[in-house]
Amino acid sequence: MAVTRSWTAPGTAPAVVAIGKDSAPASELVWLVCASFFVAAGLAMVYAAKMTSFAGAEQLINVNTVTGTEQLLPLLESFPDRTERATAAEKTFEFLESTRPLPNIGALAKLRRPRPARGPLLPLAKLKPLMIVRTPREFRGEFLRWAGLYFAGFYLVALAWRAGRFRGDRSILPALHLLTGIGLVLMVSLRDPLRDTLEFRKFALGVFLGCLLLVLPALRPFHYQRLSDWCYTPLFGALGLFGLLLEFGKGPGGNDAKVNLGPFQPVEAIKILLVLFLAGYFTRNWERLRDLREKRILPKLFRRFDMPRLEHVVPVACAVGVSLVLFFVLKDLGPALVTFFVFLAMFGVARGRPGLAVAGLVLMVASVAVGYRLGQPHTVVERIDMWLAPWDNDVHGGNQLAHGLWAFSSGGPTGSGPGWGDPEMIPAGNTDLVLPAIGEEWGFVGVATVFLLFGFLVSRALRAAVRAETHFGFFLGLGLASLIAFEMMLISSGVMGALPLSGVVSPFLSSGNTAMLANFLIFALLISISADRRPVAAGNNDGPHELLRGPTRYLKAVLVCACLALVAMAARYQVIRDADYLARDAHAFEEDGVKRPQHNPRMNSIAREIPRGSIYDRNGIPLATSSWDELARHKDEYEALGISLEQAGSRFDNRHYPFGAATAHVIGDLRTGENFHAANASLVEHDSNAKLQGYQYSELAPLVRYRHQPGNPEIARLLARDRNVPLTLDIRLQTRAKEILERHLREARNEKGAVVVMDAATGGVLAMVSAPAPDPPGSRNAAPSNDQLLDRARYGQYPPGSTFKLVTAIAALRLDPQLRHRVFLCKTLADGRAGNIIPGWNRAIKDDVGDHAHGTLDMERAIAVSCNAYFAQLGVHDVGAKALAETAAQMGISTGELPELRKALPFASYGQGALLISPFKMARVAAAIAAGGRMPQGRWIEDDSNLRTDPPLEVVPEAQAAFLARAMRRVVTEGTARNAMAGAQISFAGKTGTAQLDEGMPHSWFTGFAPYSGTPLHGASGIPACGVSASDVSCDRRLAFAVLVEHGGYGARVAAPIAREVMEAACRMGLLACPALGAK
Repeated sequence: MAVTRSWTAPGTAPAVVAIGKDSAPASELVWLVCASFFVAAGLAMVYAAKMTSFAGAEQLINVNTVTGTEQLLPLLESFPDRTERATAAEKTFEFLESTRPLPNIGALAKLRRPRPARGPLLPLAKLKPLMIVRTPREFRGEFLRWAGLYFAGFYLVALAWRAGRFRGDRSILPALHLLTGIGLVLMVSLRDPLRDTLEFRKFALGVFLGCLLLVLPALRPFHYQRLSDWCYTPLFGALGLFGLLLEFGKGPGGNDAKVNLGPFQPVEAIKILLVLFLAGYFTRNWERLRDLREKRILPKLFRRFDMPRLEHVVPVACAVGVSLVLFFVLKDLGPALVTFFVFLAMFGVARGRPGLAVAGLVLMVASVAVGYRLGQPHTVVERIDMWLAPWDNDVHGGNQLAHGLWAFSSGGPTGSGPGWGDPEMIPAGNTDLVLPAIGEEWGFVGVATVFLLFGFLVSRALRAAVRAETHFGFFLGLGLASLIAFEMMLISSGVMGALPLSGVVSPFLSSGNTAMLANFLIFALLISISADRRPVAAGNNDGPHELLRGPTRYLKAVLVCACLALVAMAARYQVIRDADYLARDAHAFEEDGVKRPQHNPRMNSIAREIPRGSIYDRNGIPLATSSWDELARHKDEYEALGISLEQAGSRFDNRHYPFGAATAHVIGDLRTGENFHAANASLVEHDSNAKLQGYQYSELAPLVRYRHQPGNPEIARLLARDRNVPLTLDIRLQTRAKEILERHLREARNEKGAVVVMDAATGGVLAMVSAPAPDPPGSRNAAPSNDQLLDRARYGQYPPGSTFKLVTAIAALRLDPQLRHRVFLCKTLADGRAGNIIPGWNRAIKDDVGDHAHGTLDMERAIAVSCNAYFAQLGVHDVGAKALAETAAQMGISTGELPELRKALPFASYGQGALLISPFKMARVAAAIAAGGRMPQGRWIEDDSNLRTDPPLEVVPEAQAAFLARAMRRVVTEGTARNAMAGAQISFAGKTGTAQLDEGMPHSWFTGFAPYSGTPLHGASGIPACGVSASDVSCDRRLAFAVLVEHGGYGARVAAPIAREVMEAACRMGLLACPALGAK
């Protein structure tokens, strides 16, 4: 075997460096001008797009030119208290005076509320659209100034190279111009031109300074061979920087990674120093690594393997190993991976055999897998979890990859256009995830162009390496080319889901001047190497370079295959399956710690362009709207109802609820989202969301790329849809019922209750009130309690007390109509209480304390006097547990398990025991009796978006319903409610209820309907008995109601007076036919 012995000679640098004439290509300036043309076109397009945000800028408040607090007061109308508003304006002005000029509106977040209150002083999310930190003219000046500096850098390099007749690889300059130009256009697009920090200023400065580094190869003092005598010196320099970072380093955003040393990131210098060390080491030892085998300490079994001598492997392996460990200690894992891959590439080329490099790669993968199984290191485990399940993982903030894929798919084949995307929606869109941001605005074409430019640059770098005059030049060029290639491939693989996210930046595209300068320095060295190339002539192809050229070709092939694989993945996300990924939901943890599905934020951006529909009561009064102007149009109607718009909320809210707590349990509050996902809530804002927003999310996917283009016909079609939701609610009765309920609760020293009023025939709810209710967000000091959030009217579950006797009576009449004549005895028991004893039951049935024995009575009188003994005997002897349970279930009433119901049947038959019902369902029972036995499902939404569309259910024959109505009328005229209803001008029919509890006062119930006329509500044809439309209140319209007061005591004393006042209010409003009542 032939062995090259050149490594035995001292030194590596040649005695003479050949210098020949190589004038600049004539096309050099043409290519640079072409690159400038494309970059200028991109800048012009992004500037034109950003100009659309300049409209109306003169009406906005420029916080950098505010001269007094009076200019700030109009912004602070969201503060309900004038004193608080004035204080906030003063504090804001003082802050502006001391810190101006503000670089961005976000700087105002430093203003905090004084103790004991916490949080930001200003609601910046609402106020930011109303403020600016610079005028359009100022932005234009900044834009032109920094763009000019950017272009000047490249032409300064071209001029310096021409003046010095520099013979390096000039084709690199136009490629870098195009690549950084794409980054510059993105930095302009990334931020709001009038409100945010201008990211492009830092980027342009970094490129200009980087261009100054490209001038260095044209100067005699700068030559890469001056570094060839250094081998371990760069390693010691890197270790020194590691030490400084360990001692003084800090992480971005306050995290525990140690990557920043003041304004610099020494990691970028460390990577270059390590490459210099590896280049020097392999220059001195590559032939030893190839030719000398380790046979001294290896067992015979392993001697047949081609293993290099340990003294030649251990130093470099230990140096790289220590560096990797230090990277892990610093918790900066991206550079560790890049350094490892660069080492494997250089080691594989130096050895000329891939075996050990592949083994090292396998060992690294195995180590990561073992660490993942053990849960260490934590950052790596989280990155792998995000990679394995990008759409649904348990990592907080683990939707970064989903955001990247959304951006790629949103761009599609050709992109949204420079300035027309939303790169600011991407986490770290200016650093780690810059490639998805480019993919969104430039599309697959842009992503492919970026890979093409990087491929060209790496190819030219490897070409310079293999044509270098010295071995050191070769290994340095190889290492630097690998560094650029692996940085780009690792971050690209991470954002496309091919590998876990590594946290490295994209060279020449990401914001960050340390990395930008380091990357330009890399190419300054590569260009210096390219200028020191060997002449390609006959007889000059022998020598050590030929032994290194072959492995380099294999490395290049691996890089090309990896690049093509990434381009194929980009095509999958942007061309082949873009629609699938664009509309896919990710599941992520929100601020409250609950994981919920999240839409592509760009689809939410379209959604914001489509105004949410309004919610109206039955008379067309807005109960919820996104338009302050709409509230203003109804100002007179609101004032008639006692509502002042100035006190109802702020015009800057994204949603307005003028009636506040009165509608909270029915409508909900989009601003807070409270109870939206609760099982015990039915909120119109949530349940009718599809109608209110006017679209399905799947419809928005095709429009994403045109979302910022005004006048798009498809978006116009969505805007034309009816998005309003009318309710059956009458806000006049709703607010009056709330006032009546709260007043009676205060008088009873209570705070919990509910009122429901519905049309007996249609089930349309006219009023549905629960107390207590959550206060509007702007007038509360703490989050609402569970008591305030509970919708008692529909979801409160209570024992029904004697109101359940109506259900027992219905069950009996369904079995046999003649049971209306069934009589039972109510006598005086031994303890003086009225009641009876049922054989087989150990516990006596007793009526309320103070009730006299009712004697022998039938069903009608038993309902009127609310006799417990009668219904206990009726349930046991005639109805039975099964029939009672079936009837209750038909009405949506819970009776518990059938065996348990049998055990407590006497008591359940008059409303005690394991029975539970809501006021809404009790009102439906009363409505069924009022409507001739047909129980409505009950609804509060009027139009076709209503999901409660079941027809009325016949629960009892019409004749028996009329009988029960007559009995309920006797409750009012001569029974348990006679005192509460004495003198009422409305003909009520009702039933009292007192639900006894193990602890505390009993619940107070009253349910019924009005007016009672003694005739069926509907004839057989469904037409009102008077023969006119059912909407004519002068005919026979009946309103059913249910009133509950928690722990209120006797139903006749507490709940019945509330029902009377509410129904009298309904009469005054013309909601039902009744004698004229005085206005109130």
